[in-house]
Amino acid sequence: MFFPPRYIIRVIKSILFITAFVAILLCIMYFLSDKRDQAVNFRDLIAYPAHLAGFLVLYGIAYPLVSFVKKDAMLVRSFSEERINILKIFDSMGYELADEKDGVLTFRLKNRITRFMRLFYEDMIEVEYNEGKVSLSGLRRDIYRLTRYIEYLNKNI
Repeated sequence: MFFPPRYIIRVIKSILFITAFVAILLCIMYFLSDKRDQAVNFRDLIAYPAHLAGFLVLYGIAYPLVSFVKKDAMLVRSFSEERINILKIFDSMGYELADEKDGVLTFRLKNRITRFMRLFYEDMIEVEYNEGKVSLSGLRRDIYRLTRYIEYLNKNI
């Protein structure tokens, strides 16, 4: 499912993302506190910096393992007959076809802000198609939603 270079890039991105999020929260806490006028240093907000750093690294290692999945959706008809419906499903969910080669369709989000917020442009969904099934890989939330939609469409044929 994961090949090491892609996983390492996702680990680095998730560490950067959670670090930026925690830094923003700390800045908000610092500037909204009453003790800002006293001799309180910004570093005093973090009681145990080593624990925080360890948490950020562990989060960065674990997040890609649980967030990116590969799931199959069964098709009633062949992929060539279902292609238009699958493209409509992705379009209705806010995705556009970015690339197609060797039996793999690659989709990206249309909205750039949403793409940025999805772990710094980790919004790609790959659809491998064979006769009778499609395999989707990408972020867990989107993959489960899309496979349910594809299977629901096939049940109502």
